[in-house]
Amino acid sequence: MKAIRPLLWLMLPVAARAQPAQSRTEPTFAGVTGAFFALSVADLQASTRWYSEKLGMNVVMEVPKRDNVAVTVLDGGGLIVELIQHDDAVPLSKAAPAVTSRDRIHGIAKAGVVVPDFDSTVAMLRARGVEIAYGPFPARANQRANLLIRDNAGNLIQFFGKYRS
Repeated sequence: MKAIRPLLWLMLPVAARAQPAQSRTEPTFAGVTGAFFALSVADLQASTRWYSEKLGMNVVMEVPKRDNVAVTVLDGGGLIVELIQHDDAVPLSKAAPAVTSRDRIHGIAKAGVVVPDFDSTVAMLRARGVEIAYGPFPARANQRANLLIRDNAGNLIQFFGKYRS
């Protein structure tokens, strides 16, 4: 249970873990209609296949290898994923062997997207055999319905349902 606590902490809405309430300001952006993240991967073909087959994404750009780096960009359902294979990159376990979990390092621990139909997304993920790492968690007054999956390289991706009016 100890290993899950940090992730549960991350899943709490900011308001639930924030310090005493302060005056609310308007966000600097509004109307976001998509999401993007980029990943360094060991096997570009395997990761491209996983995102295509498991998340139904389409390859929209392929940059051939140059200076030991190749890139593939996938797009689907408002999500853009950039996969980068750098021949000199090393896995986290080799770069920082004492680190046993991604949530134990500084930097991006997971990526996430808001989906219009959470239940359909969960059903699609299960039908495609996607590993559900945590959840699904039901919607509550202060939390969207959500779940976390792992991609073929162990990266965490969180899917959130929209708030219901």
